Amino acid sequence: MTLKVLKFGGSSVGSAEALRRAAAIVKEELPSGGLVVVSALRGTTDRILEACAAASAGRLPEAQTHLAGLRSRHRETAAGLGLLDTVTAEWDPLFDRLDQLLTGMAMLGEATARGRDSALAVGETLSAHLAAACFGGTFREVREVMRTDARFGKARPQLADLRVAAAPWRASLAAGALWITQGFLGATSEGLTTTLGRGGSDTSATLLGEALEADEVQIWTDVDGVLTADPSLVPEARPIPQMSLGEAEALSAFGAKVLHADSLAPGGRAGFRLVVANTLRPSASRTEILPVPPRREPGAVTSVAYKEGLSLLRFPASEGLEPPLEAARRLEEAGALRFGLVSSPAGTLLAVRPDTPAAAKVMEDLAASGPELETGWAVVALVGEGLRADPLAALRHLAALGQEPVGGLLTGSSTVSIAFLVPESRLGDLIPRLHARCVDRRPLSPSEACQLAG
Repeated sequence: MTLKVLKFGGSSVGSAEALRRAAAIVKEELPSGGLVVVSALRGTTDRILEACAAASAGRLPEAQTHLAGLRSRHRETAAGLGLLDTVTAEWDPLFDRLDQLLTGMAMLGEATARGRDSALAVGETLSAHLAAACFGGTFREVREVMRTDARFGKARPQLADLRVAAAPWRASLAAGALWITQGFLGATSEGLTTTLGRGGSDTSATLLGEALEADEVQIWTDVDGVLTADPSLVPEARPIPQMSLGEAEALSAFGAKVLHADSLAPGGRAGFRLVVANTLRPSASRTEILPVPPRREPGAVTSVAYKEGLSLLRFPASEGLEPPLEAARRLEEAGALRFGLVSSPAGTLLAVRPDTPAAAKVMEDLAASGPELETGWAVVALVGEGLRADPLAALRHLAALGQEPVGGLLTGSSTVSIAFLVPESRLGDLIPRLHARCVDRRPLSPSEACQLAG
């Protein structure tokens, strides 16, 4: 038997209509059983966090208004499926639990990371019970098997414990059971609820796929797989039928939003196929991410990715490396993403994206202490296994940049990508032309060539 794990995100289970579509996919993909991982209904996580913030600030009535809205939304969805009576007995204790948590936060005047994780678990579990009823499967509690450390809000799985705990699941699923469980959640060895942090639902699915020795993990989202570029900038962007794990990791690092980097590592260790498909168009193109790289023409680029919102800190050469390294450490601890640290005799350039208020404050403090700060930058990456076969091709592609104000090259450890910094204002012109030249490999018109060269 081929064992598959399917994961549906919040948009794929966000309404009665969406759940019916997901149920049809489950019936098609898992006729002999398997595991389905579901996220909270779209918007639920944000609303629970808003309720926690209100409660911890002493605004319990506001928090309870959020709770009432959540209850109404879930009941409406279940009623639309004719399943309200089926799930009410499972849901009522969960809503009561969330009410108790919010009341406790109001009394303490604080929402701890541990408390928020417990509250967020309610949203994931409500969705899983509803999906189990809709899909004709059995709900199983993911916290039975997903053991983590106690870093609430960003817990890391204990892989050895997960493999052992998942053995009974593996046997039952191999025998034809259809189980539905939550994503995003884990538990410490003491039984305390944790969440896996950014990209946690996808990571849950791939970790379970690894532990269950699955042949395939499918991530169902709202796009036709991984695309060659952002379709908002490149309307002719198309799905990539097959790509390597290295290409997927590079795209994730440099801006592609379909998969989080943490969700890719289990596939590399276990060797299962990772498939990205569109819930809205199940028969459309999809992307297979393979542990063995597909053949690529030497020098070929698979896709162009970018990430906006970067800031550059420039340190003079006279300060040496210690100040920029310490700045990088402080920023990362505050939640910033570091994209590069380039040092030369002329000085050191640190490129980061301050993704949290704490990181933005550290950035302001650093700029006030001496380093030159520039905002409004982006990182652009050319990605493709063809670059591994012909490393010099990256330089030939970069020659097309002409007079672009490139802020620095960020090669990193990947041999399948090359990235560089450009002002955000150039993305709208640059990404389509890079896609045309490097991915489609079509000759540019004289006017396009002039524009690309600045």
